[in-house]
This record gives sequence, structure tokens and C-alpha cells, in this order.
Amino acid sequence: MKSFPAMKKIVSFLQKNYDKNWHAIIPILNIILIAISIWLNITYNGGFCVFVPWAMMVQIICFVNMVTFTWMEKTSLWWFNAFICGISTGVFFYWVIFSGILVILFPVSILFIFLLVWRNVKHPVRKQSRPWYFAGITVCVVFAIVSAILFSTAAKKIRRGEYNTKNPMTERILGMHFRYHTRICIFDGWRPPLHDPAMVIGMRLTGDKDPLEGMTLESRLLLYHEVYPSLPVKNHCACSLESAENGYFEDYLWKALDFKPMKVMKRVPVYRCVEYAESNNERLKDAGLPFSFISTEFNQIVVNLEDGSDTITSGSSGSYFDEISLVEFEGQPMYRLTCELIRDPIKNKVMHWEVFILPNGIQFATDSFNTHGEYTYWLASNSIDIMDSIEIFYPMIDVRDTVKIYRIESQ
Repeated sequence: MKSFPAMKKIVSFLQKNYDKNWHAIIPILNIILIAISIWLNITYNGGFCVFVPWAMMVQIICFVNMVTFTWMEKTSLWWFNAFICGISTGVFFYWVIFSGILVILFPVSILFIFLLVWRNVKHPVRKQSRPWYFAGITVCVVFAIVSAILFSTAAKKIRRGEYNTKNPMTERILGMHFRYHTRICIFDGWRPPLHDPAMVIGMRLTGDKDPLEGMTLESRLLLYHEVYPSLPVKNHCACSLESAENGYFEDYLWKALDFKPMKVMKRVPVYRCVEYAESNNERLKDAGLPFSFISTEFNQIVVNLEDGSDTITSGSSGSYFDEISLVEFEGQPMYRLTCELIRDPIKNKVMHWEVFILPNGIQFATDSFNTHGEYTYWLASNSIDIMDSIEIFYPMIDVRDTVKIYRIESQ
């Protein structure tokens, strides 16, 4: 203790005053520390954010316990007080583990653990209270083990594409990174607002693995909405005031909720040079796409109908088709012709042309719909069969556009 004079003074103070001034000093000190902790978490990403309901209730009980335990230990409820002190110790220990090295910036949890161990193990009012204290800690250990088992079980099924909605960890895993955060990270703009200690404990004890690692936020949001259509994907409260200012409520993810993704079933890139027309047509034929280029004009393409053909242009004399694909939207197969990115010399910006064709009368093979490509935009439509156009939302640039749908029918 010689090398830690400050700690020696604290211990000396507690030894002299834990019976005389303990009941007055400790509650006031803890109220101040709890108030500062709450203020930091509301104002900054200083640790925990919005607890899920069960965790919020447990945290409130632990805070109340830190203010009242110096009085409760001398009442007839001393055994219950010791039990709650054990649970509180486990909760504050979780704070330390979750915060990691950042706990040194504001070590309230370490101080609370020290006070609880000191009063319930080193200097308890009654020796009979120790078993109740350790019983509370045991409950925390059992809870951690159960959380790990539930997380591991849900993660294994999710990796296989199975979603057991009876396992609460399934919803937590599918909501990672846009609904639930998994670790403390102060400087990441807005972060997911909700905190569930059970999910975090489950991740840590099973190797800190995300079974959907690598999946984009857009895809995660879509999957979550598909499995849990009745649950909101956006929280009513941001992680902190900083998070709200950094665009949590205005993020394009929420704007995309009214749109649906397009599935790319087949994709054939097109070479832009005219001399590659024959090669392009061979690859289109091999892919089963009923299109072919007129060798002299790359902004014109022939649609091979069952009883003839028709010609489609890219919509601009300065653009060329650079990809042809078979896609599916709301169960409706369509052909998508993507035009070359061109630069508008007046507005000085990149433009992108799309042409969609409904395959009425066009022959296509349904047995080859097995390759799902990536999509960079979402579509909106109530019923594509009666619409002449579809609305497109480009999430990464937060832009909406409308594209015409062509109906080409054989004569």
C-alpha cells in the first residue's frame, strides 16, 4: 500500500468512518456520480445508450441500490439488500468489460465495485449476508452462460439461413449495427442506439463473432424487416445528442424503407467498342438474354421477339449500353438495360440511364434464375403490372428518379 498513498487514504477513511458517516456520505457521493454518468451518456457517446426495457429496469434497480444500500443493510431486509448488491456488482463489472480501456476516463463502475465488495465481503454488517451477496453474483454468472447459449444457437441457425423467432437472440443479431450496437465506439458518427447486455455478453463469450459479418446495412435492414415486419427498424431516440446531430434520424436507410430491392438474376457486361459487337452478342445468347446489338450503333439494341424484333435506343445519342441483365421485382421478371455513365457538359455531373422492359411475349428460361447480384438502388411500386414507370431510390447519394417501363409484345 506504500506505493499507492491515495488508495491508502481511502481505505483509512473507510475504516474510520464506515460506521459513523457511511450512511450520509456514500449515498450523496453516489447520487452525484450517477447523475454525471447519465449526463455524459445523454450528451456524448460515453458508454451505454438506450437500454432495452429489461436492462433499463435492472439498471434503475442497481442505481437505487447504490443510493440506499447503506440504510437497507441494517433493516430486516438485509438479506435482500445483500442479494441486490451481488447483482449490482455483476452489472458494474459488465460496465468495466464493455467499456474496456475507456473505463479509465471515468471509472465510476470500478468505484462502485470497490464499495460493494468492501461492505459486503470485507466489512459486512452481518456475516450471514455474505452468502446472499455471492448468490446475487451467481445469478449474473448463470445469466451470462444462458445468454451465450442462446446467442450461439441463434447464430448457427442464421448462418444456415434459418431464423428462429422464438429465440430472442435472433432478433438481436438481425438488428446489429443499425438497431443494436455491439461495443463502445465514441467516434463513429451516429451509432445504433439500443443496448442489450445479453447480446453483448453472448457475443463476447462465444468469440465476439457476427454471423452476418460482411452483409451491408441495407441488406441487414431488409432481412430484419422481412423476418420481423411488425417491429420498427428505427428507434424513437438516438444514441445521444451527438448522434442526433450527426444524422441518425435523417439517414438514407430510413428513407429506403418505402422501397424494395431489385434482384439481379443474370448480368452480362457489354464492351463499348463496336468491334466487340459479335462477342457481346454471343455472350448475350449464351446467357439466354434475347438481345443483340446492331454492329454499327451501340446505343441501339435489337429485342428478339417470338414473332419478330424491335429496336431500343439508350435514350441519348451520347450514351451506350454497358450492361444487360435479367432482374426480378415484386415477383415480376424484367430486363434492365444500363447505359454508359456520361457527363453532362452543362451541369458538369455524371448521369446514368436505365431502360426497363417487361418481357411480355419474350421467351426466357426460368430454370437459370439462380445468380443473385448486388444492387445499388431500391424500387417503389404498388403494382408493376399497371404502371408505366417505376421510382428508383439511390441510397448512397440520397436521390430519387423515375424510369420508364417499356412493354414490348409480339405481334
